[in-house]
Amino acid sequence: MEIAIAVPAKTDAGRAEIETRAQRLPAALRSLLLLVDGRRGAAELDEIARRLHAPMDALAQLAALGLVTASAAGVAPRAADDAAVADEARSDIDTQRHLILYALMTDATRAHLGLVGGYLTQLKLERADDAAALEALLPVLQAALAKARDAHVAAEIVAGIRAAADVGGNPAA
Repeated sequence: MEIAIAVPAKTDAGRAEIETRAQRLPAALRSLLLLVDGRRGAAELDEIARRLHAPMDALAQLAALGLVTASAAGVAPRAADDAAVADEARSDIDTQRHLILYALMTDATRAHLGLVGGYLTQLKLERADDAAALEALLPVLQAALAKARDAHVAAEIVAGIRAAADVGGNPAA
């Protein structure tokens, strides 16, 4: 059964999950839940979920867990001030890039560096509070991956992260 949600919004349980991590959601589902704000449409969130390598039915899974529901707030009229809308859009893009980078970099750290080997890298990721800070850590992650695996595998992983977050060769993107 497919659940159609035009404009998903977090439920009280969803907000509690963000704070407590009680359900121990996979990183991609948690990142998607963080982005559910009652303004982004399901199609936009599905695209973000794809970039996070979340399951194709990620929104439906969050809905089945009672963490998101449909929202009427998503049909509210747009703000009249175009500059404010543009600033908000830039902020949303940076937030999306941050969440995508964080999820993928954390996944790579866990999968390839392990608990002990990835501890310091994970601490650095936790301290990064925006997309630019995470982008600056990509060479650190690549060096750690090269040391743990090999340079070719490390380069492929980091290239995949860059592509998913659209940060490729544009550090100022």
